[in-house]
Amino acid sequence: MTKGISEDAQVHISIAFLIKAMIAVGVVVGGWYQAQMQFANIEARLNDIHDEVVVLNSKVAKMEAEHIEELEHHNIELIEENRSLLQRLGIKKP
Repeated sequence: MTKGISEDAQVHISIAFLIKAMIAVGVVVGGWYQAQMQFANIEARLNDIHDEVVVLNSKVAKMEAEHIEELEHHNIELIEENRSLLQRLGIKKP
């Protein structure tokens, strides 16, 4: 038969063990806090990078649209120039 814990039971813990346990808990809590701060810092940096990528994508899309418009305009000019040259040579009627 086992005895239950009585009201008179005493626990003896050495001060050195208690101090070591408190230091260990402090180290664990400090490490967790540092990890959380690093994660928050990384998350903030990723958000900044994401914002920059969005801005750069919109700028590149605008530049592409301008370039396509420029190429289309140049293509029209070349078609007209070819038509006029062919008319001069008498190959194509006006």
